[in-house]
Amino acid sequence: MLLDLSKTRAFRPLHWKAVASRLWSPTRPDLLSVLATVAAALALGAASDRPPEPGCPLGPGFLSSRESERKAEARFLAVPNPEKVHGYLRALTEEPHIAGTPQGLREAESVRDRLKQFGLDSQLVSFDVLLNYPKAVSLKLTVPEQRDLTLRETGYLRDKDSYSPDVFPAFHGYGASGRASGQVVYANYGRKEDFEKLEEMGVAVRGRIVLARYGENFRGLKVREAQQRGAAGVILYSDPADDGYAKGDVYPEGPWRPESAIQRGSVQFLSIGPGDPQTPGRASTKSAVRIPIEKLETIPRIPSLPISYGEAAPVLKSLAGQNAPSGWQGGLPFAYHIGPGPAQIEMAVEMDYAVRPIWNVITTIPGAEEPDRWVVFGNHRDAWTYGAVDPNSGTAVMLEMARGLGEALKAGWKPRRKLILASWDGEEYGLVGSTEWVENLAEELGAKGVAYINVDSAVSGPDFGAAGVPTLRDLIVSVASCLEEPRKGRPLLEIWRSKRQEEWAEQEPLCTDAQAPAFYLNLDPVGSGSDYTAFLDFAGIPVADLHFSGSYGVYHSMFDDLYWMEKFGDPEFLYHTLAAKICGLMAMRLSGAEILPFRFSPYARGMETYLRELQRLVLKRLRAAEASLNKPEKPPINPDFKPLGSAIAAFRTAAEALDAALDRLEAEGRPLDAARRGRINDSLAGVERSFLDPAGLQGRTWFRHLLFAPGLNTGYAPWPFPGIRQAVEEKDPAAFERELPRLVHTLAEATRRLRAAEQAVSGT
Repeated sequence: MLLDLSKTRAFRPLHWKAVASRLWSPTRPDLLSVLATVAAALALGAASDRPPEPGCPLGPGFLSSRESERKAEARFLAVPNPEKVHGYLRALTEEPHIAGTPQGLREAESVRDRLKQFGLDSQLVSFDVLLNYPKAVSLKLTVPEQRDLTLRETGYLRDKDSYSPDVFPAFHGYGASGRASGQVVYANYGRKEDFEKLEEMGVAVRGRIVLARYGENFRGLKVREAQQRGAAGVILYSDPADDGYAKGDVYPEGPWRPESAIQRGSVQFLSIGPGDPQTPGRASTKSAVRIPIEKLETIPRIPSLPISYGEAAPVLKSLAGQNAPSGWQGGLPFAYHIGPGPAQIEMAVEMDYAVRPIWNVITTIPGAEEPDRWVVFGNHRDAWTYGAVDPNSGTAVMLEMARGLGEALKAGWKPRRKLILASWDGEEYGLVGSTEWVENLAEELGAKGVAYINVDSAVSGPDFGAAGVPTLRDLIVSVASCLEEPRKGRPLLEIWRSKRQEEWAEQEPLCTDAQAPAFYLNLDPVGSGSDYTAFLDFAGIPVADLHFSGSYGVYHSMFDDLYWMEKFGDPEFLYHTLAAKICGLMAMRLSGAEILPFRFSPYARGMETYLRELQRLVLKRLRAAEASLNKPEKPPINPDFKPLGSAIAAFRTAAEALDAALDRLEAEGRPLDAARRGRINDSLAGVERSFLDPAGLQGRTWFRHLLFAPGLNTGYAPWPFPGIRQAVEEKDPAAFERELPRLVHTLAEATRRLRAAEQAVSGT
């Protein structure tokens, strides 16, 4: 019997391969073709969530200005050019440029001057922030053999930049000075659960050196977990299972990490708060009151260093003790043990800490009609070495976008709102440049900021991705539908949607429940790790983070240089050019639409997804605890999510009503007087602010957004509904009962604002 799949919401239209793989039988050879046919037919109906629009759809927000916007966008889209972007990246990666160095200043001045050449008003804005550079760093294996472990990479003849003497030896940003020696304990990824596993196995890290691999959580939190358990020092390495030869050919024959490559980076406790650690919540100006270094609680007190897997191998091979637990074995060709010993290490770290200047480059395009509403586009410029991918693929994209905007301005285009292009400094240390800028202008941004668009590592391959606040989902979908994937010759939206749907179907349980949700293309939730953080979590401004990703194994190493990009990342610079077009259209539409191009139904859908995922996590942990022979001392909690579900349902009803009113307004296409337009835009811009709570999150008050924050124990990865998620993680029912009403109240306030916005749009 053939099921009528079209009558159930549980059928996933484009993911017929996953369905077929579960139902396939050699005796039913026609099943694949049947499912493919049904899926293709249903996919046509699911491909668009808005009525078709002739030509390139402008997406939400445009009324009578559609024709003039099309002409301006056509002028812009004719500008971005692969050769230009290639030239920018060559100049940007000519020398290493860590934040606060003379090379960093030269880079800032170069970017400013180029933007001025495009006819744009561009200035340096400086802050004085705490930074560290290495004075002397050394690492030795002392037992069972004497061996110096190098903290520099090995060069390759074909890559001239890999021999530069200007690159600092490997160190950690905001790493502590100190000496440590002792037996080594292998702690897998250095996550909280990894240290708990060691405790369960009877292995203590107190007074010892922790060796952990990169991945799964932010490096600073690995050091924090070790420090909290009394470790003397921490060594972090990149395992070949995660980004080395287990993934494919290594550099220079392939894109993956070679044995001498070292991942540098910051070890600030990012999930507690970004920015200058001496001035949390306030800008690092010359007159700022600073917390003394010895009293700082958001940077480590024990020394740490990064090494390559080539140097980690003899240490790991020398470890005895118990075999590594399931999931802890990496890619090196021997069995991993956890120690302690016999391997012993000596480490010596001397850092040069000082308050040093950093330089943001701020470019302003005035708004013609709404100068007191700001759209900000940003990318950071500082790098641990050359930074061809991270971050200067994004800087090159921003420059080419700016060149296109300059040409559009010359042809008569004028943004309605002020458009700010920001080249941030100090991101690698802890999002410092952007955070200080936001903290310095917090009150003004709270009143005027409407959106922030971020690119960081803009291009490391061909796969498009977008994370952000779902309010911007329809805008990004409209832009992606306008542009063609350069190699496949198909709309970018089609390829993005298809890839996301395959990923979704692999993760979603297959069920025939008619109430199960169908696939919906939404933005990935945001955590932290790039410059959107302060805009969303501190200022309450909708954000999006855009990128093209791929096989990128040289992250934060000496080999993230022009040679790698030309050979592996984007040899023809086609995706850099496409990224410039995407960013430019985003900037033009956000700053140019009569009505802010926001839609709130995707936000409701996103929250429904986040709630389902949290409920599944709770259920999974409850079942694991029931099945375990060793009952945990603190069992998982089983909280009541019904009040949150009801609040989200009310939000969705109001969001759908507002979106329908906005659709009707746009369908009419008539111009609005400035007063009514201002009321509508003020009400739309205020919705995201309603998710802020001045009291902040429990134990990390810098983060004030109650819907999005980085995980307390992840640093990068997001925790939607962070207050109640933390209560679940910490198995704290009292914290859940405390946080849930706060979250429900916040959602009720946002729902009230949605209803007020709907009245403003409808003119009632």
